[in-house]
Amino acid sequence: MSDLEKARQLFTGEGLAFPAIPDKLAVRLKERDEWVFSTRELRMSPYNLQHYVQERNRARVGEYAVVAHSGHGVNSYAIQYYLIYGPLRMFLHLGWGGVYMDADAAASQIQECFSLADQIVPAAMTAGKLGAGKRLTIVGSDFYGSYWSAPGRRRRKERGESKDSKTPAEALAEVLHWLTDPPPNTRLQPTASSGG
Repeated sequence: MSDLEKARQLFTGEGLAFPAIPDKLAVRLKERDEWVFSTRELRMSPYNLQHYVQERNRARVGEYAVVAHSGHGVNSYAIQYYLIYGPLRMFLHLGWGGVYMDADAAASQIQECFSLADQIVPAAMTAGKLGAGKRLTIVGSDFYGSYWSAPGRRRRKERGESKDSKTPAEALAEVLHWLTDPPPNTRLQPTASSGG
């Protein structure tokens, strides 16, 4: 059994969805630790979201995927899905596995987020809104806030920064809408009705 299949069985055996990792990366996925699968070596726990979000600014990092479950204490556990692929930098850090968490509700939210992520990946590659050298960054976390930034767009505020804070699924849905909504000049314009 491949490590990809092992990871998929581990997640689905716990009632969790599993993301559709791009084929190019999926074949390189390796089990690095218990509940930790990655296409690269990891020197920092996947639970440290900010390390991975800021890492690309400090060092040259190639494309990779991480799918993991990690945490600490009694209620600080999360599923991580980090994907650096083409122009996309996506970091999902979704609560699951804590003693006081509702496992079914958390699993449902993870399924919704992974479903949206699975649509965002191909849309980011083909939408034409991300030119050469441009990046789309998405951070969705139940613990640390959700935001996204793209070329020509101001960074969306993190949870707690405004009254309009978003859940990870809401942020992902907003990104998908941005990627798939045609530019204003290509939308059909109403025609003037002819008067009689």
